[in-house]
Amino acid sequence: MSKQSTIKINKSFDDKFLLLGQTAEELVKDQLFSIADTAISLSPVDTGAYVESFSMLPVNKGGGRSKRSEVRTPSVYKGTASRQQFTEIARDNLYGDIEKYAIADDEKVVLRNRSPHAKDVEESGPSWRKPGYKVFAQIRNIYG
Repeated sequence: MSKQSTIKINKSFDDKFLLLGQTAEELVKDQLFSIADTAISLSPVDTGAYVESFSMLPVNKGGGRSKRSEVRTPSVYKGTASRQQFTEIARDNLYGDIEKYAIADDEKVVLRNRSPHAKDVEESGPSWRKPGYKVFAQIRNIYG
C-alpha cells in the first residue's frame, strides 16, 4: 500500500518563489546593463556609427544594427557633435534590447557590433593608438 502526503503551498510561500525568480532576472538584466554601459564607455566616438551599431540579442534572434560612418556629417572630432548625443542613442538601443530579452526563454545573449568598420576599430585603431581599441577583449576581461 502506498503512502502519500498532500502539501498545500500557502500563498506566502508561492510569492517568495515568485520573488526569487524576479530577483534572479533583475540581477541578470543589471549585469547586461553594466556590460552595455562598459561597451559604450570603452568605444571611440566620432560620427557615432560604431557605438550606435552595438546590439545585444539572444543567440540566433537577429543580426543586430549596422551604421555607416561615411554617410554621417556630424563629428565629435570636428566639433559639430558631442560624444554624449551619440552615446545616449547607443544606450537607448542597448537598454531596449535588454528590456526585450526573455531570460526564461533564451539561454544566451550576444553583444555584437555590425558596423562596417568594427574590425578596424577593434584591431587597427588610429595611428596614435595602435593596435586598436579592443573593446570586446576588454569586456571579456572584465566580465569573463
